Amino acid sequence: MSAINSTPQFMKSLGALAKENRMSMKDAKAKKDAKAQRVKDLQRTRKIAEKMDKELTKLEKVADKEAEKQAKLQAKEDAKQAVIEAKEAKLQAKEDAKQAVIEAKEAKIQAKEEAKLAKIQAKEDAKLAKIQAKEDAKEAKVLAKEEAKLAKETEKAEKKAEKKAAKKLVNDTAKAEKKAAKKLAKEGEKMEREDIIKTICEKLGREESSAVAV
Repeated sequence: MSAINSTPQFMKSLGALAKENRMSMKDAKAKKDAKAQRVKDLQRTRKIAEKMDKELTKLEKVADKEAEKQAKLQAKEDAKQAVIEAKEAKLQAKEDAKQAVIEAKEAKIQAKEEAKLAKIQAKEDAKLAKIQAKEDAKEAKVLAKEEAKLAKETEKAEKKAEKKAAKKLVNDTAKAEKKAAKKLAKEGEKMEREDIIKTICEKLGREESSAVAV
């Protein structure tokens, strides 16, 4: 086999692959129709999306209007409620002021009554204090009189006791002096006898000494 008439193997492979991938007229037309259909579907979908967008925008506008309407109604209702609350607060403040005036009057009456009672009590206390002071003075006078009497009696008793004690002292002294004098007299007699005996003894002693010396 010559080199000119022979076909390389890779060329044969490419030919087979091209043959396999070759479309028929029918397939090409079907592909073209499918592509055209996709374009139509895409256009239709785009139109639907645009229409939906318009409808959505329209609905949003309606919703905004409704929300605005609701907000206005709510604001109106809130304002109405605020007016009602303000009226109620005003009535409550008026009632509180009225109650405060009543309480102030009652407190004034109470204070007046308490002041009156305090005045009466003070007067009664002063009266009782005066009576008590009078009683205390009377008792003090009686007590002073009793104390003076007791002091006088005590002084009298002391003088009597002193007089009695002085008399007893004089009597005791006289007795003691008499007893001492008697004792001294007895002791004097005894001393005289002792002196005589002593003198005799001394004399005898001297005589004996003289005899021995001779």
